[in-house]
Amino acid sequence: MSGFFRFPVSRFVVALAGCILCAAGHAQSSIDTSTLVGVPLVKSIRSMRDIRYSHIVSQQYDYSCGAAALATLLRYGYGIDIPETELIRRMMVFSTPEVVVKNGFSMLDMKKFVETIGLRGRGFRVNTEALYHLQIPVLVLMNIDGYEHFVIVKHAEDGRIFIADPALGNRIVLEGDFSKTWNGLVFAVLGKPFREDSPLLQDNESLALKLRANALANGTAATPFVEYGLIKAELF
Repeated sequence: MSGFFRFPVSRFVVALAGCILCAAGHAQSSIDTSTLVGVPLVKSIRSMRDIRYSHIVSQQYDYSCGAAALATLLRYGYGIDIPETELIRRMMVFSTPEVVVKNGFSMLDMKKFVETIGLRGRGFRVNTEALYHLQIPVLVLMNIDGYEHFVIVKHAEDGRIFIADPALGNRIVLEGDFSKTWNGLVFAVLGKPFREDSPLLQDNESLALKLRANALANGTAATPFVEYGLIKAELF
């Protein structure tokens, strides 16, 4: 029985291989031909990872979530592009390598650093309701399985918290789950207008619209709001 199938199968394999080669040659020929009109066909493809980490500075080290989150806020919120490694080096002045490697940077470290570039850092204790009234994104500290982790809260809507996470990318967390991991503190960077076209505001049009309306009413460039939706007592 095996002798009966040996020859037909081998012919089938050869024929199939020939078809594949012909198809490949035809596909290549089609692509080459498209360039004859002077407009090559180029299709940009974004990976799922690129989409997930869109407009986020990814952290490169276990201890650098704070630096990466702050770098994200500065780059996409204020147009200040400082690479994560450079930010780590410059913030290290306010701490020690031993402390940073063990615990990461603190909000106080961030406050001291942003003051060196002409901005202000303010810490507030708020409840989740305040997150629904944010006019700018803020940094928060979450405790994820015993690990302290900085992320950016972009805004809250319909029981969901929209987050830019330097380790896990853009994600949405249910308010109940978020509350269990959050210590109630937020860190806001102030001192200059937040970019109206910031991708960190892509799901929150309220700030952009208010800034434009304010600029039109006063005939000036858009200026930031003092409160930024943070109405509780200032911590530092």
